[in-house]
Amino acid sequence: MQLALPFTEAIALAEAKEPRPPMVRELRCEGSTIHADIDPRAIPDLPTPLRLAAAAAGTVAVTVRFADYADGVATLVVTAHARALPAHRLVPYLIGPINGALRNAGLPEGVVEVQRGESEPWVVIAVQRAISSKVEGVTLTSLALRDAVFHLEATVGPLHVR
Repeated sequence: MQLALPFTEAIALAEAKEPRPPMVRELRCEGSTIHADIDPRAIPDLPTPLRLAAAAAGTVAVTVRFADYADGVATLVVTAHARALPAHRLVPYLIGPINGALRNAGLPEGVVEVQRGESEPWVVIAVQRAISSKVEGVTLTSLALRDAVFHLEATVGPLHVR
């Protein structure tokens, strides 16, 4: 199976189940890069030091570049700037709330991992593991983001919804 899904349609599908998180103020895609304006003051359950930093930072401009998909894992390169400061250095501290939100959505613990990149952090997403936690019989063989369109290839066998 092959699927080409424009970024705007992917967001519409995601928001059909539940609205965009309130901390995401703007979301758009250009080429293989996703841009978001995030208000960290709206992130629930932040530890006190991060809440204070969020109040000082204001809105954060986040850039997520799709880097690779291999062996069921997508790698994204993340940069973020708050008032011209490199806020992406705080990304490792947000993995707890991110994993909590994914767990609340029914996905297994550890689907998202933050790793140190050469200059920016990498966000590594176990896409196949997330899919397999919801449905058996779908193997995502290829995933790319080009020209603001997700391009997916998958093999589909006998399906079993979990």
